[in-house]
Amino acid sequence: MTLRNPPKNFWRVIAISIWILVLGAADATPGALLPQIEAYYSLSYSLTSLIWMGNAVGYVFVACIASKLDTVLTLRNLLTLGTVCAMMMYSLVSSGTKFPVIVLGFVCGGIGSGVGISRANVFLSSFGERSSMYLSIGQSAYGVGATISPLIATGFVGADISWHFFYLVLLGCMMVSSIMIFISFSGSEIDMAPWENDGSEDIPNDHKVKLKAALQTKATWLFAVFVFVYQGAEVSMGGWIVTYLLDYRNGGHVVGYVASGFWGGVALGRFILVRPLHKHLGSRRSVIVCSLMSLLFVTLTWVISNVVAAGVFVSLAGFFVGPNYPIMVTLASEMLPRKIQVISLTIASAFGSAGGAFFPFLVGLLSQQVGAFVIMPMFIVLYCVMLLLWICLPNRERRLRTTGELSLWQKLW
Repeated sequence: MTLRNPPKNFWRVIAISIWILVLGAADATPGALLPQIEAYYSLSYSLTSLIWMGNAVGYVFVACIASKLDTVLTLRNLLTLGTVCAMMMYSLVSSGTKFPVIVLGFVCGGIGSGVGISRANVFLSSFGERSSMYLSIGQSAYGVGATISPLIATGFVGADISWHFFYLVLLGCMMVSSIMIFISFSGSEIDMAPWENDGSEDIPNDHKVKLKAALQTKATWLFAVFVFVYQGAEVSMGGWIVTYLLDYRNGGHVVGYVASGFWGGVALGRFILVRPLHKHLGSRRSVIVCSLMSLLFVTLTWVISNVVAAGVFVSLAGFFVGPNYPIMVTLASEMLPRKIQVISLTIASAFGSAGGAFFPFLVGLLSQQVGAFVIMPMFIVLYCVMLLLWICLPNRERRLRTTGELSLWQKLW
C-alpha cells in the first residue's frame, strides 16, 4: 500500500493527521489551563486532576469492547464515531458547567480517542517500508496541536476570556476533521482489502478468538505497560511543568508558554528524528538513545534554577521524548500479527491513557502534600522503568542479522 494506491490514501493521511492534531491540542490544553480551572471551581490539585482520570475511564471502556466494535462497524464509521465523541466532550467542557459534568466530558473524549487512535495507527503502519515516516507525520501532528493549544489558551487567559471558551475552537476544528474522515474513508474496506492479509490465517476472524490471542501474546503486555509509563511521564510533564515553574522558579503567567515549548519539542522530534533514527539505528537503539537524552535534559531542568534555562531544557527533553511513541508503534506493527494489531494497540492505548491519567493525578496528590517539584523525580523514575521494559522486548532487529545464539550485549543493544 502506498500514498497513491489506493487513490484516496493521500486524503486519508491528511484527514487522520488533522484529527490527531486536534487530539493533541485537546490533550495539552488542561496543563496550560490548570491554574485557571482550579481557581474557577475552587478545587485542589488532586480534585482538578480527576479530568485525566475521566479520560482514562473512557479509554479503558473502549479497550473492553474493542474486538466487538471491529465486527459491527467499518473503519470509516469507527473513526467518525471517535470524532463525534470528541465533539461531545468539547461541547460539554465549553459550557463551563459543573465540574462533575466536565469530568464526564473527558470520559467522552477518552472514548473517542480510544475508538480511533489504534485504528489510525494501524492504518499509518500499513505503508510498508515507509510506515515509520507516515507514523511520524501523524504523531508530529499530535505534537503540533499540543504546541499550538497552550499558546492560544494562554492568550485567551491574557485577554480575560474564560478558560472554557477555548474548547469552542477545538469543537470547530473537530467538526472539520469529522467531515474529512467521513468522506475520505468511504469505500476503505474494499480498496484496502488486498493489504489486510499478512499470513496470519491461523488466527480466526471471530472477535473473541482474536481478543484471546492478543491477550495471550507477551508482546501485547510489554507494549501496553511501556505506553503506560511513557504516556504517564509525557502527560505529567506537559501537565505540571507550568505549575512547577510558577511555584519554584517564580515565573509569571507567561510560563504557560513553556508547556508549548515542551509539546513543540515533542512535535519537532517526531517530525525530524523518527525516520532517520529508525533507518540508521533501528527501533530498539533509537528508543534507548532518545530516552537517555530525555533523562539528561529533565535532570538539567530540575537542577538549574533559571526559568529561561528551564524552559529551554524542557523543550529539548520534549524533542527526545517525541520519537519514542511512533517508533514503538512501528516495532509493534512488525512484531504483532496483523489480525490482532488493532486489539493489541487498543489495549496499549488504554494503558497509555490510564498512565496519562493516573500519574498526573498522582503528581497532583503528592503536590498537595509536598509540592509540585515531584514532577521531576516522577518523570525520571518512569523513564527508567520504561527503558527496562523496552530492553525486555526481544531484539528482533539483531536476531534478523545474526545467526546462532546472541550474546548478552547483542540482546541488549
